[in-house]
Amino acid sequence: MLIVGQVSSKEEANEITFIAKLFIVGQRARFLASNKKAEIEEDEEDAEEDEEEEEEC
Repeated sequence: MLIVGQVSSKEEANEITFIAKLFIVGQRARFLASNKKAEIEEDEEDAEEDEEEEEEC
């Protein structure tokens, strides 16, 4: 995220800071959610493999 320009007031600076923080939090949440989704899919695959092994025995 790149903000270019001049800030004309303290209020505007606070708003830009707030938006930047929301952006950072959103990016982090997206990263954690994608990792959690991959982890869940991996766990499901492992469970399916375990079931197949049990059926073979």
